[in-house]
Amino acid sequence: MQCRLDSWLWAVRLYKTRSISALNIKKGLVRLEGKAKTKPSSLVNVGSQLIIEQDLTKRKVLVEEIAVKRVSFEKAQKLYKILSEDNHEASIIFKARVRYKPDKKLRRNLRALKEKLNFLSDD
Repeated sequence: MQCRLDSWLWAVRLYKTRSISALNIKKGLVRLEGKAKTKPSSLVNVGSQLIIEQDLTKRKVLVEEIAVKRVSFEKAQKLYKILSEDNHEASIIFKARVRYKPDKKLRRNLRALKEKLNFLSDD
């Protein structure tokens, strides 16, 4: 039996809603092991391994059972097994900064600061 990745993550209560799980997959925070790029519509099988970055932790999860509908917390814990969990906060924060893109106001401020520094260095 197979299931969509975003709906499986929602069904086993790793994410509160299916749209949040799909958004995190698109951001690259959830990946199927062995695939370079993962989509929310990727199919999950029993035995699939997932890498999930959530709350400053990086987890490697093994899919033990497929759930299409959302189940209780106690049942959900039996559907997957956490193989490893890394709490390397510094590396995750560094990766988050790499993904950071300044907004319009911050870009204007940076441009003004650069122009000011260039003006001061010309004197």
